[in-house]
Amino acid sequence: MNKVVLQLWEESNEDGGFLNNGCSIHLDSEERKKYVESIYSNRDESIVPFVYDKIIGKGINVYIDDNLYKVIFSEKSIKLSQIEFVNMLKFDEIIYNESEI
Repeated sequence: MNKVVLQLWEESNEDGGFLNNGCSIHLDSEERKKYVESIYSNRDESIVPFVYDKIIGKGINVYIDDNLYKVIFSEKSIKLSQIEFVNMLKFDEIIYNESEI
């Protein structure tokens, strides 16, 4: 297993609702910071869109299997849908310490 940083995301809407929107996985904290900044820097802060993604909390350390790590090592950061994230948790491809969430 390989240590990486996971960031949870949610989709918010103008009506005040939200849905879990998967996660992003990053090689390290610096790559997480770059990825989050790249998402937020593309926004016009004077306009709130009807639907938008935002982070939930801070990044957490998780462990991933070797196959997923190869992808993360190459790409530095990836985004997983909620379904992909839940499936990887079920099959222990992502393992985390519950006290960190």
